[in-house]
Amino acid sequence: MTRTLGTTVTRSIGGAAALGIAGACALLLPGTASAAPVGCTTAPGGMAETGLDGTSQCDSAADSTSAAAGYGVDGWGSATALGNAAALALGINGGTAVADGAAGAGPATIAIGPGSVAVNEGVGPRLSIAVAGPGATITLTPTGAVCEGPGIAGSFTTLQGCIG
Repeated sequence: MTRTLGTTVTRSIGGAAALGIAGACALLLPGTASAAPVGCTTAPGGMAETGLDGTSQCDSAADSTSAAAGYGVDGWGSATALGNAAALALGINGGTAVADGAAGAGPATIAIGPGSVAVNEGVGPRLSIAVAGPGATITLTPTGAVCEGPGIAGSFTTLQGCIG
């Protein structure tokens, strides 16, 4: 029971941190008038969701032990979580963010700006994050991290990361 509680607390803290980063980005970045924000959230055992409004799109999917949230603000956020994982993806102002989590992972991605791509394939019981700036491609997988352009990635599971 202690292990489950610890995992839940870690996931809650990680989720709060990811949402805090997202909130800070939303406050600091200029807004766009081209499309309304869309959000897709899938709770444990819930139905997969998709959303589209102009240039904002999202999707989320999770199994009965996981949760996923994808948000698009003039961008695309795609999140998938399996096997007691929690995934968060934020695509902002032309960015594409993809977070796929499995085996207790807590991946988060934020892609901000035209042509930005952040991909995070989290596997394992810890948090990881990938953030891409305009025109960057930031990729974080269980085998390594690659930063091409302005951005950052890091994994507490593999202890790998990069700064672009």
